[in-house]
Amino acid sequence: MNDEWMMSNFTLENYFSDFGNESGNMTDWSMDFHFKVSDFEAPNLLRDKGWRIFMIILFGAVIFLGFIENLMVIIVITINKRLHTVTNVFISTLSFSDIMLCAFNLPFQLHYGITDYWSFGPILCQIIMPMFAVPVFMSTLAMLMIAIERYILIVFPFRKKLTIKMALVIVFVIIIFSVMCSIPIILHTEHSQEIIDLRPYIQDIIKKSFCIENWKLKTSRAYTMFVFVLQFFIPYIIISVLYFQIYKVLKKRPIKRKETRKSYQTTRILIAITTTFTISWLPFQIFSIVSYFNPNISTHLGPAYKLTDLILKIIAMSSSCVNPFLYGWLNDKFRKEFGTMLGKRMMKMQVSRSGYFRSSGSGDYKSERNCATENL
Repeated sequence: MNDEWMMSNFTLENYFSDFGNESGNMTDWSMDFHFKVSDFEAPNLLRDKGWRIFMIILFGAVIFLGFIENLMVIIVITINKRLHTVTNVFISTLSFSDIMLCAFNLPFQLHYGITDYWSFGPILCQIIMPMFAVPVFMSTLAMLMIAIERYILIVFPFRKKLTIKMALVIVFVIIIFSVMCSIPIILHTEHSQEIIDLRPYIQDIIKKSFCIENWKLKTSRAYTMFVFVLQFFIPYIIISVLYFQIYKVLKKRPIKRKETRKSYQTTRILIAITTTFTISWLPFQIFSIVSYFNPNISTHLGPAYKLTDLILKIIAMSSSCVNPFLYGWLNDKFRKEFGTMLGKRMMKMQVSRSGYFRSSGSGDYKSERNCATENL
């Protein structure tokens, strides 16, 4: 049975009564039909096997690369004291927020989007689903602090600079603020169960669990605009103004100076990270606003609604794979420290292996030397 006949005003009674009217007598047709749960659900392109495989591969690649790359950034910065700078404290915060999304949110988002039901219980529903907002707030505010720190460093070089301790305190405040801004989502997230009794048409009862946000329409719209303005619009206006001022100051300085060249390079990298984040997240932000202000969008998009939502989320999260590349491979100092760390690790492995072979072969070497002495 094709599931595309399912409409928003559908009832099983209407369907079977219509079927009976067409056949002339409701009792004339056999009840020995084989129904699937999807036959009684709204159309969804993610039920197609090809789309499912494609989305699993896409999400899997972003989750794996994003997790590994950002973990490497944090490890390299933590181990190497020469990379212990204020900017790198905020870069580590950015990487940590990406790890949170890759490890604790995206896998659940994928499963929920594909299966159409929540199978992880009410506690994880209250924790995992709202967690999508916390790391995004953290990322935006971390990039804002990077821009502010660079602005102070370059435009006002003789003013008192931020210290690492001050940066760590700011990161703590960012985390608390991000959680507080996400509390409304936590309060409006519900774990609900729906029981669909298909009897007497077929001898089956469908029990499905959902993890949903239950808002009043005006409240949801107000919060959506609050998030967009505070999480996206205001920070990027400030960031754009700060980087423009930095560019004007650097342009006046002689490029031949070593410090100026380094400042140019670092600023370009940070602007690239911010631009990548903006381009990646803007489509999803717009889609979220349109969805809340036009609830009928799911009807207009039909089977493609959930697929569109997941694709825009994965485009947004692609920045978590690009950012470490931009920072790691375009930053000479970071690349050098990473190569040094990797070289030391390889050297230690070689020394430990050669030590093992020397110790295991020492007995044979001694016996051969004794034999040679006796022959002399």
